[in-house]
Amino acid sequence: MNKWNTIIFDMDGTLFDTEQISLNAWYDVKEHFNLPITRDFCIQLIGRTRQSAQPIFKKYMPENWNEQEVYAYRKEKMNEFKLKNGPLPKTDLHQLFNNIRLKGYRIALCSSSHRDAIDFNLKYEHLENSFDVIVDGSMTNHGKPAPDIYLKTAELLNIDPSQCLVIEDSKNGILSAHRAGMDVMMVIDLVQPDEEVKSIAYKIYNHLDDILKDI
Repeated sequence: MNKWNTIIFDMDGTLFDTEQISLNAWYDVKEHFNLPITRDFCIQLIGRTRQSAQPIFKKYMPENWNEQEVYAYRKEKMNEFKLKNGPLPKTDLHQLFNNIRLKGYRIALCSSSHRDAIDFNLKYEHLENSFDVIVDGSMTNHGKPAPDIYLKTAELLNIDPSQCLVIEDSKNGILSAHRAGMDVMMVIDLVQPDEEVKSIAYKIYNHLDDILKDI
């Protein structure tokens, strides 16, 4: 029998195809503001809060770029897409969560996104009551890959981190969960796992539903 009693899901790129939406929005930013945005820049931001992304901005962006204006424009483009098309769930999430509940697990959500983005996605897909705990990027001082956000989730669940299994798509998220003392499964989204990820991930899957094989 597995030692876990709670499954913690990342949101963007794990439950929803929102990392691709974000990538497209960053390309809109590139064209609108004439900024040196590359795919590598976007990939390094995956899983990070805006605060924890500052070293990436310093590396890629010109000194005089207007971060606030850029983020407002990016958010506008993402919202335009999601209002028209929804957040693009990776699978039938209602069925997935039902299957996990039937196995006796609690379910939590741990995302670097702002709470309004989380609430939009969950409300759009009628998943508002699917989680025992929801932790967003504003609830800790240090974002992924620091362990804080996952430790906060365990604290709110009132369980030891070792009792949690995390489902993530990004290296930053996988490192965060691992550093928090949690087992973590990777479901591949935009980026293939590197050797470091392969060495710490409990399992690596191509499809979200595949996690049911090992829980």
